[in-house]
Amino acid sequence: MMRTSQIPARYLSFAVGLLSLGSETLWIRTYSFQNESIAKAFPFILGVYLLGIAFGAVVGSQACRNESRLPEILGVSLLLGAGTIFLGPAILATGLRVKMPGLDTVHFGLAFMTAFAFSICFPICHHIGTVVRSGSTGKSMSTVYAANIAGSVIGPLLVNFGLLQYGSTQLAFALLGLLATGISLAIVFTTANRTLKIAGGVGFLVAFAAVLASAGPTNWFIESFRPAPVRKIVETRQGIAVSYKGNDDGGDVIFGGNVYDGRTNLDPRINSNQINRVLVLSALRPNPKRVLVLGLSIGTWNYLITGFPGVEQIDAVEINPGYVELIGNYREQQLALADKRVRLVIADGRKFLRSVPKANYDLIVINTTFHWRAYVSLLLSREFLTLVQSRMAPGAVLAYNTTGSPDALRTAADIFRHAYLYDNFVVCSDFDWRAKLNEESSAGELLGIRPQGETLFSDTDRELISGFLSREHTATLEEVAARAGRPLEVITDRNLITEYKYGRPLFSLGLTTALMRLKP
Repeated sequence: MMRTSQIPARYLSFAVGLLSLGSETLWIRTYSFQNESIAKAFPFILGVYLLGIAFGAVVGSQACRNESRLPEILGVSLLLGAGTIFLGPAILATGLRVKMPGLDTVHFGLAFMTAFAFSICFPICHHIGTVVRSGSTGKSMSTVYAANIAGSVIGPLLVNFGLLQYGSTQLAFALLGLLATGISLAIVFTTANRTLKIAGGVGFLVAFAAVLASAGPTNWFIESFRPAPVRKIVETRQGIAVSYKGNDDGGDVIFGGNVYDGRTNLDPRINSNQINRVLVLSALRPNPKRVLVLGLSIGTWNYLITGFPGVEQIDAVEINPGYVELIGNYREQQLALADKRVRLVIADGRKFLRSVPKANYDLIVINTTFHWRAYVSLLLSREFLTLVQSRMAPGAVLAYNTTGSPDALRTAADIFRHAYLYDNFVVCSDFDWRAKLNEESSAGELLGIRPQGETLFSDTDRELISGFLSREHTATLEEVAARAGRPLEVITDRNLITEYKYGRPLFSLGLTTALMRLKP
């Protein structure tokens, strides 16, 4: 039977930190995905996790009074934490498929139990590893503490830059669970408790089975979040991109971070993804030589812009390389991405803009996501728009999606002389672009769009084009403010009003589920 003095306290403290913070990273990822990437998901999981750590530390400190049972307590705690990790995805997937009520509570419970179980171990590691002797107490205590901090730092790095870079979320859960079970076994098999040994052995077998089930080609965990046939799932450390098979002629539906992110339709007659918003830009800014597309997504906009007359270079910037892999399933979008005029850059939009010369682009199109998602203020704020404006050549046009936020237009009007809505796009410039809609040449500009040499419109589409160029699509700031029924505010990097003040509530029903079937 192992004596407590034989337990390697420093190494166990390191492992506990790694497992605890590594699993927290995964719970934040899954809870954020479940709640469609809203900003409030992170602080809620963090709060639940901190509660688990606090309660676990209390239980662990009390357990230190029973010196002879410490190895068994450590083994049980590690096994409990391991079980919540490797069984968590299966529990959530089952709850999603049967539409279990209160699934948020289940998610909180799993995160809490993980933090609680591993935190029991930390005071015990201190108790075991602290040498009560003159000149040694502080040193031994700090060594155990430093080991835990090191594990807490390495855990998220291992998960984000290792497991999620090369594997799926479900596999990352299973591997962490297997690691925790293995460490538990190393302790429980040195005790005299036969029942605990059997439980540890069974736990290891189940954890190993979870790894095998999670390493297969089927991503059953992500598929469980939406009741729709999946064409492809791509997971990277930057996020999760999914293409769902379209159930009509409107093309496949693309979701990023469990939020609607567009469709693959390229036909303006179907217009299931409102591509008229992009197509009219050829009339508002004819013959743009240099174009910037921030947010490539599935590449539909990029494909259409390659057909604009006069385009010489397109810089397509995307932060999640998973979309590039997803594009490989769609011939037209793939051909456009391979166009010699297109320069693909996997980077953060702000960092990229700082690296290019001022007054560089004639047309900038930003595929902005929903205004209530986490970090979206980085694309809607006054600071970001000021940076974008500095990279626009004289007479250039900027267009981006407000996704229904009236404050997005208010912020644009604070920067640009002329900022108006076209459908749910903010279109900004140093001239009143609305006059272009009425010019006789504008219809000809749309007729001249030939992406990858393919004719998009014909003479029989003049009535359709005329509808696209109608002033009925436009709205001024005053009109939008009147509809909002409240004073509009300027979005900044600090106030984050679209994410918090006017963001979605945490426990609301999935807003974008209906978009699987309806137009955006």
